[in-house]
Amino acid sequence: MSLGSLTESHSIRSPDHVEYGAGAVDALEAFAAERGIESALVVTDDFLADSGVIDAPVARLDAAGVDVAVYDGVAPEPKLSMVEDAAERVADRDLVVGVGGGSSMDTAKLAAALAEHGGPVRDMLGMDNVPGETGPLALVPTTAGTGSEVTHIGVFADEREGGVKRVVFSPHLFADLAAVDPDLTETMPPGVAAATGLDALTHAIESYVSLLRTPYTDTLARRAVELVAENLRPAVAQGPENDAARANMSLAATLAGQAFVNSGLGAVHALTYPLGMECGLGHGLANGVLLPHVIRYNVPAEVGRFADLAGLLGEERRPGESERAFADRSVEAVFDLLADVDVPTSIATYGDFDRETFAAFADVAFEHSEHNIDRNPRDMDREDVIAVFEAAAEGRESARGR
Repeated sequence: MSLGSLTESHSIRSPDHVEYGAGAVDALEAFAAERGIESALVVTDDFLADSGVIDAPVARLDAAGVDVAVYDGVAPEPKLSMVEDAAERVADRDLVVGVGGGSSMDTAKLAAALAEHGGPVRDMLGMDNVPGETGPLALVPTTAGTGSEVTHIGVFADEREGGVKRVVFSPHLFADLAAVDPDLTETMPPGVAAATGLDALTHAIESYVSLLRTPYTDTLARRAVELVAENLRPAVAQGPENDAARANMSLAATLAGQAFVNSGLGAVHALTYPLGMECGLGHGLANGVLLPHVIRYNVPAEVGRFADLAGLLGEERRPGESERAFADRSVEAVFDLLADVDVPTSIATYGDFDRETFAAFADVAFEHSEHNIDRNPRDMDREDVIAVFEAAAEGRESARGR
């Protein structure tokens, strides 16, 4: 194991209060009472509203005497127009509560800021463009993957630019309360559990090898990788019957979110941008499919760390095996995990691609996510990105043959 420098000073960014564990959603009642909250807007999607998943957080707010309204217009890969719609419904409400996956929580963050400071919303995009604090904000995840409950980031599709993903970063978007209650993940379908879990794994691995990593993020990332390796398979296969696996996946997602918000991410996240924009591939799935191919590219730059990761993923070093050979097995460990949770190893599953398409994808990755590429442990140019996409189109066999 190799950790970052313990002799340097590092800042840590975090929400004000994280409540974790079964029943954590109950913290909403005390939070509302302590803040004198009289009214709240719950920001969510129509599935969670119709299925009753939001009933628990709404009940805790009701118990505190809070008048609750619901905005259920969030959809996967949320659009800036959804932020604007939600902000209009905040009106004079005292509290915004994001309940759901990353889409709902991101929308709640930026809607709270827009309601507080006014628009246009596009002026807040980018780095540190939110002008000040929002009103009280609570985030309640119902999936185990994005870590959005502990980040100051939101990702949105901009309809005016053809669906281009736009990112907002601001310390003003940290939640006042993140209530991470694994009981709320009980109804996740297996496919959602797999995709969100792979999102958490990608966050953890990219944080661990990021050029901006610290001893703090290393510690969080390592534990998150272990938890995903040990619990994603049963969380997907057994779902509601395995409370322990779901609880550990919720913890993994939050740890990984806390890690990457302090370390940055890498090339996997840069390369998911064009897949999401051009193919409509969900973020978690895109991360999962690309992850082993980017790992294979990165191993030469961080042999020791990828050897660490192989062990954290459950591999055992063989007698006489070199560190490089063991590091390479981190790739196979991720491929095995993908197979076990029924996620393809090839992006060709999702469309027909050629080199010209991948060249265009590379341009999008550099234009819209250059900061992630800059934090990747191994330098990447346009041809390198195209080569990774080509390998991802071939799937697992591409890694075996190189």
